[in-house]
Amino acid sequence: MATTLTKDEAQTRAHTVSGVTYALDFDFTGAGGSPTFRSRTTLRFDAAEGAETFVELVSPHVHSIVLNGNSLDILSVHRDGRISLTDLHEHNVLEVDAECRYSTSGQGIHRFVDPEDGQVYLYSQFAIDDARRAFAAFDQPDIKGTFTTSVLAPDHWQVLSNSVAPTPVGAQGSAEIAGQHHSTQRWEFATSVPIPCYVAGVHAGPYVFEETTLQSKKGPIPARLYGRPQLREHFAAEDVFADTQRGFALYEDIFETEYPYDSYDQIYVPEYNWGAMENVGCVTISEDKYLFRTRVSDADHEARSNVVLHELAHMWFGNLVTMRWWDDLWLNESFAEFVSTYACVETTEWIDAWVGFGSSRKSVAYVQDQRPTTHPVLGNVATVEAVAGTFDMITYAKGASALKQLALTLGYPTFFAGVAAYIRANAFGNATLGDLFTELEAASGRDLGPWAIAWLETPGVTTLSAEIVTSDTLDEAGTEIITRLAVREEAPAEYPSQRPHQLEVGGYSWRGIEFMPVFRIQVETSGAVTDVPEVVGQPRPDLVVVNDRDLTYAKMHLDEASLATVGDQVGDIDDPMLQSVVLDSLWHMCRDGALPAARYIDAVVTALPVIEHSQVRASHCANLIVALRLYAPPATTVTLAQSTAARVWTVLQDAEGGSDLQLQALELFAAIAASATQADSLQSLLNGTTELAGLPIDSDLAWSLVSGLARAGREGDDEIDARLAVDNSAADARRGAGARASIGTLDAKRRAWARLSSPVGAPLPNSQAYEVALGLSRVNDPAMLAPLTTEILGSLRSTYESLDSFMAMRVATYAFPHWAAGRVPEFVQMLDAWLAENSDAASVLIKIVAEGRYEAIRAEIAQQT
Repeated sequence: MATTLTKDEAQTRAHTVSGVTYALDFDFTGAGGSPTFRSRTTLRFDAAEGAETFVELVSPHVHSIVLNGNSLDILSVHRDGRISLTDLHEHNVLEVDAECRYSTSGQGIHRFVDPEDGQVYLYSQFAIDDARRAFAAFDQPDIKGTFTTSVLAPDHWQVLSNSVAPTPVGAQGSAEIAGQHHSTQRWEFATSVPIPCYVAGVHAGPYVFEETTLQSKKGPIPARLYGRPQLREHFAAEDVFADTQRGFALYEDIFETEYPYDSYDQIYVPEYNWGAMENVGCVTISEDKYLFRTRVSDADHEARSNVVLHELAHMWFGNLVTMRWWDDLWLNESFAEFVSTYACVETTEWIDAWVGFGSSRKSVAYVQDQRPTTHPVLGNVATVEAVAGTFDMITYAKGASALKQLALTLGYPTFFAGVAAYIRANAFGNATLGDLFTELEAASGRDLGPWAIAWLETPGVTTLSAEIVTSDTLDEAGTEIITRLAVREEAPAEYPSQRPHQLEVGGYSWRGIEFMPVFRIQVETSGAVTDVPEVVGQPRPDLVVVNDRDLTYAKMHLDEASLATVGDQVGDIDDPMLQSVVLDSLWHMCRDGALPAARYIDAVVTALPVIEHSQVRASHCANLIVALRLYAPPATTVTLAQSTAARVWTVLQDAEGGSDLQLQALELFAAIAASATQADSLQSLLNGTTELAGLPIDSDLAWSLVSGLARAGREGDDEIDARLAVDNSAADARRGAGARASIGTLDAKRRAWARLSSPVGAPLPNSQAYEVALGLSRVNDPAMLAPLTTEILGSLRSTYESLDSFMAMRVATYAFPHWAAGRVPEFVQMLDAWLAENSDAASVLIKIVAEGRYEAIRAEIAQQT
């Protein structure tokens, strides 16, 4: 097993080496059959005379290692994924010739074999520390180097890397792919500017592309959008290029720095672990998530625009200026999260992007920030192994929310002036939070130390609520008069301090058919209680919202009168942001055990037909499923699912043909249908005897219906096999794997877990493994799964350790037996025992189980509400 890099080791090595350049030579001509590829690295670097250090290389077979002209004994110096280097000179040349292994885990060089035609597609994913799977590297963010990349590959392929795509030159030799022989060609890329290893990239295969020229302040920039040829009609290149051009114009303006590279390519890749990745000049985008073969919601289209702008932002914030160590991962991700949402609002049709951000990304951060494994936005990451556990919504959405608060506090012009100065001062280098705040303080003239402590260094989410006191006398309309209104902030016991919030307090009155705003007061909170004197003497509104327009990061609990109003009239709220804020408050009150799950579910279904924002609807449909299966009393799960599905069916029938509501209501109905009659409805939609005007049942919708029927015992292995025999695309294989895991029998669930924990033959590729892990928990009555609890916990560690790190994290998270909460009486004690017995397990796995334990306790409390 490869040794993980520690922060102390990285700091020592960063002080040891400098002046790094890489010359990489990859041979992918055997990709049609060989499990490995040839990797030759020539690594030049400076060091003190006589110093020692190491490079990382994960390789099953190293042919040679030559340091400064001297051949090293491979068995002596190459151990546990490292090559030891001693007796260094002032100027050093390391030459390493090795075989590196292709992966199906989405890490290193991932190899995808298209099930339709046998063609092979390769892409690289080097973050967090998987450059070492492809070449000998100083694999840490603060040792930047220039890259000169050469690739030998079949001549019908396209190859792209961090510099503009070159014209390939012929080379002797041939390669066999999908039973056909091809000549080979060599692609030789120009030397890059200094970049860290984790954003280097090389992607190769019979991809096709659309191209354009982007306009930069420094001149025209060639740009391409790549993908697999059979999906070309779905590239949406015009939309992607338009979003990219908007980002170029905005970012060059607010960062006051020209785009720093010579080209900008984007590539849809299959079986991808992430949404996208900011490799310098060759961004990878998940084909599964963002290349739409079928009808998708507006939420999905908005998400793709945001992802395109997010990865483009990284070209400045992350790539041009890079964190020194993974402690400052938030500097990359929080900023890209913040500025891409800002860019959507400022430059695209998605002017309500902050609405979607709040209902999805930030709301998930609230969940993660309450767990015992929470962490500050500013990290303290001891090893690279632990980094995967910090790629969460605390790092992304809480950090972005903090930056939004900072921009509101300083004013956007001042904030962006400080950011631009930071980028100019640290271009092509590495920086820390302190470097950013130096520039922000210079631009604003403010000491930001206390702000940083409260927002970036203190974990936990606080809860805001309204304290309202009214007079005993009523006004002419019979309404109580406010004598005091205050914002109360409750901090968690573990982190008992409040934060300074720039927020707005809104009051709304219900006028029989709609809510009308009666006041909106800007408030800067200070301490546990902040009075709002501006509203004293006014009639008490029906609904008071202490985080109106969702400007700050804090959960919100409604006061009793507002909760009663919302319970009766939630369907009359028509403002998108107000809908989002109110529904999110109800969701977190449900999770906190302050609101029965049935009341939250009722509110969502009532509001469903009038929710304006597609992402808000998508988020609460997903939350509804969780509330139904985890937070409702177990004895009521099936009957509540049946009654809820019946109401959703009515919403579906009444929805406008071809609308977002219609599409999302059908997906929700398929996910929760729990009666025989409801299964009949799924069957009639699948076989075409029932049709929905404006919504044909395409392949993705068909798989959603199949999964629902599998839960109900109406479709099994034979039916799924028959469907896959007709449609054998990568997407169908992935969805079919999930449908098979959804089959509603204990035997089928055991077989699904066995496919993950003890596969016969080749293990599942990452994308199918995730669908199987998710399919495990799809069941009408979670009590049926109780016998699996012991089996999954018993082999969870061995399963985790058999997989590559990021894939292991997602499989373990998805397959964790959350369903046992409230259904297996000793579940929490079982988790306590697991944690005691596995204290030496990987830190990320311990985190997953500890979080599962915490969520089980929360679920049991909610079930008693």
